[in-house]
Amino acid sequence: MRLAPRRLLLFAVLGLAIPAPVSGDAPNVRAALQALSVAPDAERPERRWRLAQDYAAAGLHAEADGVLGVLAADSPRRAETSEFRLLRAEVLIALGAPEMALAALDTPALAEVPAACLQRLAASARLRDRTGVSAAHRCAAPALAALPATARAPYLMAAVRTYAEAGDMAAAAAVLRRMDGLSPVQQGEAEYWRGVTLRGNAPAALTHFRRAAVSPNPIAALRAEVAATEIEVAAGRLTPKAALARLEGLDNVWRGGAAERDLLMALGSLRDATGDVSGAFAAWSAVAGGVPDLSKRFSAAVADAPPHQAVALLGAYPDYAPQGAEADALIRRLAERLAAAGRTAEAARLLDHQVAHRLQGTARASVAVRLAELLVASGNPQRALTVLAETRAALPADLDLRRRQAEAAARIRTGAAAEARALLAGIDGRHADILRAEAAWALGDWPAVIAGLEPMLPESAASARDAGLILRVAVAAARQGDRDRLRSLERRYRTMRGQAARALEALVDAPRDPRVLAAVTETVSAYSVIEGSAA
Repeated sequence: MRLAPRRLLLFAVLGLAIPAPVSGDAPNVRAALQALSVAPDAERPERRWRLAQDYAAAGLHAEADGVLGVLAADSPRRAETSEFRLLRAEVLIALGAPEMALAALDTPALAEVPAACLQRLAASARLRDRTGVSAAHRCAAPALAALPATARAPYLMAAVRTYAEAGDMAAAAAVLRRMDGLSPVQQGEAEYWRGVTLRGNAPAALTHFRRAAVSPNPIAALRAEVAATEIEVAAGRLTPKAALARLEGLDNVWRGGAAERDLLMALGSLRDATGDVSGAFAAWSAVAGGVPDLSKRFSAAVADAPPHQAVALLGAYPDYAPQGAEADALIRRLAERLAAAGRTAEAARLLDHQVAHRLQGTARASVAVRLAELLVASGNPQRALTVLAETRAALPADLDLRRRQAEAAARIRTGAAAEARALLAGIDGRHADILRAEAAWALGDWPAVIAGLEPMLPESAASARDAGLILRVAVAAARQGDRDRLRSLERRYRTMRGQAARALEALVDAPRDPRVLAAVTETVSAYSVIEGSAA
C-alpha cells in the first residue's frame, strides 16, 4: 500500500474540484459585499443575509458566522426565523460547534423539518450521539433523498460511523447497504466500515479491509491496513514482529484523527507483545485524547517488566504512575525487586526519594530502616547513618530491632565497631551474630570472631559469602597460632576453588608469615558477610 502518493493525489483532485476561496474573492461574495457597501439602511439586513449565504456557500464559515452575528444584533426578529436558524446551524457545524448548532435548531418550528433533521444528523454525529443520530436520520429521509448520491454520502457515512462506534453494527450495515453512486474516495470509506461491521467474520472483514487499503482514500486506507494486520496477527498468520515491520513504516502517512489513533494503538499493542514495553507506552502516550485505563496498564507493566525496564518506565512516563499510597507501595515493591536482582544502589535511590519527599512520621521511619539496609549493602554506610538519625520515631519491636542492626552494620563499616557492639546487645538471631562477629573482626577480637562464625560455617563452600565466613575464621585461627583449626578448615573445604582456596592454602602453609596474613586479610575484606536485610 502506497498511501503517501494517494494522499497527494486526493488533495490535487480536491483542489481542482473545489478551489479554496479567499475572503472577498468569490464572485458572489464580491458582488454581495459591493451591494452591502452602498445599500441604504433599510436594505442592509437583507444584504447581510445574502452575504452570509454567499459566504457559507463559498466555504467561508467564519466570515458567515460573523455576518450572522451582526445580523442577529441588528435584526433580532430575523434571528428567530427558521431559515436563519438553519443557516446558523450549518455554519456552526462547519466551525466545530455542534452543541451550539443543536441549540440553534431547538425550536418547535423545526422539530420535524427534514432540512433541520439533516443538520441535527450532522451535529449529533460530530458528538458521537447514537440516539441523536438515529432520531435525526429517520426524519431527514426526504432531505437525504433530494440530494445527489455523492452529496448524500457524507451524512450517511457520519451515521454509519456513529452506529459502528456505538457497537450497533446492524444499524451501520443497514445504512451501508443503501449507499450507492459513491465516488472512489467515498467507496474506500464505505469498504472500511463494511469491514468493521463484519469483524465477527474475519475472512469477510479482511476482504473489505483489503479493498479499502488500496482505495484512493488515505484515511480509510490506513485504518483498513491496521485492521487487516490485527486480524492476521489474531489468526496467527502474522507474527507481532512482522506486523510491526509492516505498520511502523506508516507512521508518517496521516496525522491526527481516528487513523492515527488506530495506528498508535496497534503499534502499542504489538510492541508490548514483542517485549518492548517502553516502545508500547511511547505509542500509547502519543494517542490524542488518551488511552482508557492507561494508568492501570502502566502499573501492571511496572510490576511485570524486568526491574531495570520498570525504572526506565517510571522515569520516562511519570504522569501515568499511580498516586498517593498506591504509588508508594508500587515503588517499594520495585525497590525490593531491584535489591533481589543485586541492584541495591538503584533500590536505595527509589526509597531515598520516598523518605526525603513523600513520607512522614512512623511510615517514614519504617521505610528508612529498609533504606538504611540497602545503603549499607550498596556501600554507602555514612548515608545510612544520616537517614537513621533524621527519621527517628517509635517503631514496633521487630522493626526497631532491624533498625538497630542496620545502624550497627553502618557503624562497623564506618570504623565504629565498639558502638556497633553496644547496639547489638540483647539481639538474637543469625544476622545479629554475624554483625557481632564482624565487629569483633574490626576490633581484632579473634576468639569472638571464631566463636561467632564457626557455628555458621557451611558443610561446603557454595558462595562468595560462604568463603568470607570461612576465611575470617581461618585468619582468626592464624592470628592465634591455631594450626589444628587451620588444617581442619583445609580438610573440610578441600573442594573450594579460586582465590578463596589459594588464600586458605597460603594460611595453612605459612600461618605466621606477616606478609601472608596481610595479603589474606586484604582478600577477606573483598568478601562481604553483612547482609542487606535482617531476615
